[in-house]
Amino acid sequence: MSQERLYSISELAAMFDISPRTIRYYEEVGLLASETRASPTQQRYYTNTERRRLKLILRGKRLGFSLQEIKEMVDMYESNPTGEEERRRILAYADRKLREIDEKIAELEMLKADILANREKFLKETETKGESE
Repeated sequence: MSQERLYSISELAAMFDISPRTIRYYEEVGLLASETRASPTQQRYYTNTERRRLKLILRGKRLGFSLQEIKEMVDMYESNPTGEEERRRILAYADRKLREIDEKIAELEMLKADILANREKFLKETETKGESE
């Protein structure tokens, strides 16, 4: 039987292009767990399961989910990845995030229209001033 691959905090940080402090923070808030090996430095090690969990956490952050939402989704998925209730709740998170994105897009479209209208007004005022001089 082979030993499970363990990763140091610096290996994980390099693997995902994040700082070790980020990993420590995720551990502090209960998103990750490490094993500490007896050594003078008390080095933290992470299992392949924690490496996969970190990948899910980072994907969730990139998609705009809060750490609490990510924790709930990852915990649900890990507790029962084929469970209908878990999948339904994860889909509800996704639907809510999609609504938020649609609202932000609408706000940005309105902001863009306002900026374009003010830009056009500014250009006309500049042209009018130039003609009167």
